[in-house]
Amino acid sequence: MKIDNFSIKQSDAIHLAFDPDTLESLIREGKLHVSDFNCLDKTSKKGVWALMRSVAAATIRLS
Repeated sequence: MKIDNFSIKQSDAIHLAFDPDTLESLIREGKLHVSDFNCLDKTSKKGVWALMRSVAAATIRLS
């Protein structure tokens, strides 16, 4: 991938941090899926699991 004269190899990772509300919004809108990223620590993983339970519960309630 080449972005404005900056080359990135497919194996290179880009590390990002999201505000939890932004992450939840991206997941709810289908713009990001949990299989698209990895949590780098246990606290983050627990937070993402809690977020996913919340998203799933909201989806079930709407059905």
